[in-house]
Amino acid sequence: MTIAIVSMIRDNWGGSEELWANMADLALKNGDTIIHLSYQHPVVHPRIKTLTANGLIEFTRPSYRELSENPVIQLKDKGINFIRKKLSLSFKRIFDQKPDVVLYNGTCYSIAEETELMEHLFKSNAAFYIIGHFNDERGRGGLSDQRAQKTIDAYQRCKKVFFISSRSLENAKRQLAAGLANALVIRNPVNISSTAIIPFPASDTVQMAMVGNLVTVHKGQDIALEVLSQPQWKARNWHLNIYGSGPDESYLRQLVTRFQLENNVTFHGKVSDIRAVWERNQVLLMPSHMEGMPLAVVEAMICGRPCVGTDVGGIAEWIEEGRSGFIAEAPTVHSFGNSIERAWLQLNNWQQIGINAHERAMSLYDPEPGKTLLRLITQEG
Repeated sequence: MTIAIVSMIRDNWGGSEELWANMADLALKNGDTIIHLSYQHPVVHPRIKTLTANGLIEFTRPSYRELSENPVIQLKDKGINFIRKKLSLSFKRIFDQKPDVVLYNGTCYSIAEETELMEHLFKSNAAFYIIGHFNDERGRGGLSDQRAQKTIDAYQRCKKVFFISSRSLENAKRQLAAGLANALVIRNPVNISSTAIIPFPASDTVQMAMVGNLVTVHKGQDIALEVLSQPQWKARNWHLNIYGSGPDESYLRQLVTRFQLENNVTFHGKVSDIRAVWERNQVLLMPSHMEGMPLAVVEAMICGRPCVGTDVGGIAEWIEEGRSGFIAEAPTVHSFGNSIERAWLQLNNWQQIGINAHERAMSLYDPEPGKTLLRLITQEG
């Protein structure tokens, strides 16, 4: 069987890529042909290198990157990229391989921009599937009527459209004003070497962590910093470890200085060993504005750590208030401040709450998500 995966991510890798890659590992071992189309990036991620060494056929398509703030230069660069896309024939090269299955991996509505992909699909007999990792649940999630209709048309062409949480699926039904009878919720892989609970670290200073891309419009790290700058927190013994990288790192460092938190906050950059993070830290802070289902929450819970998160995406599907973590009703300073205050008042119970979190996560996560996805896309394809 030939399976083609089309990724919409502009970076060279992200958490949204783990599921299809997990599936591709198994399919390659089964002798299937796996093709992947990604956007061009100057750095090839190690995961792609490994998959390619194991037989993955990798194609790329041109990607526009905003390198100047000058609108004239931006317009010129967009025009050049448009021409490069037309000349690259990326999708023709994919469909020349006569794929049996095409899997689109993106956000819940990014398929609306994939006009060329859809044109090829309507001429193809390939079984089509979509994974939607994320939608913005505020209002209509940025959808226009035209974009919504294009998304619905693509969903109707699918055999299945997969969502990462029930909340994202319900958001899509509302925002598209559609029933989505072919929708299904699936789980992402967890990026940890073991699912065993990690002994709770003893520390005179409470060690808190934020794990995720440093993109505040998404992850809301600036909300947590403002909460922790309040007088009651200045009087407490804590340290915040920030893991990840992204375009807002400079902004967050400026906030740390403005709030006079230099002695309380450390930036660690990207990390690959998640269990090492939770050998050191006692609680996860996740003040997100929008999510699908953040792997950082699942990984922390599996490792036996309580989480303080906002009620967006699938977070509240995993965290039970007061038992396996704490939920802020909204991604605001006031609401997140109240939730982390509730957590602090339960500080002596964090170890037990972490045990509860581990049990909750183990009851929800899929130990073989790649195998599940492969079965779902090949049982009819």
